[in-house]
Amino acid sequence: MNRKRLQAVLRVRSLQERGARGELARRSQDHQRAVSAEQHTWERLEEASQDVTESGRLLAMQAVRDAGVRAAEVQHVVTDETLQQTVVARDEWTIAARRVEALDRLGTRLREADEAEEERKQILEIDDLVLARRGREPGGELA
Repeated sequence: MNRKRLQAVLRVRSLQERGARGELARRSQDHQRAVSAEQHTWERLEEASQDVTESGRLLAMQAVRDAGVRAAEVQHVVTDETLQQTVVARDEWTIAARRVEALDRLGTRLREADEAEEERKQILEIDDLVLARRGREPGGELA
């Protein structure tokens, strides 16, 4: 893979990783809001069930409690869904981050190989200069 192609792929993968990171943050926030809403629903339900003092209100309070329990159960389903979405987003971000990391390592290896090749060329050039100088000297022998 040439250097320009690697840079283009790395740029695209970095953008994908950044997008996945943003999606993970959004999903995590959604999950936290769902957890908070579920907790608030249960707290309100608990408060409402403690206010029963009159026997006439008992049936009304039971109906409110039943509705509250159903609402809390629905909210729990939403909380579970947001948790699953967060897990998926985390997995996608992990994959994207690993791809970027692999491309970074590949870029480092390519740079190191280029540097080694450049050093090898410099050594060969110095050897050629030494051999050329030796060949121009009187009595210089070339093997």
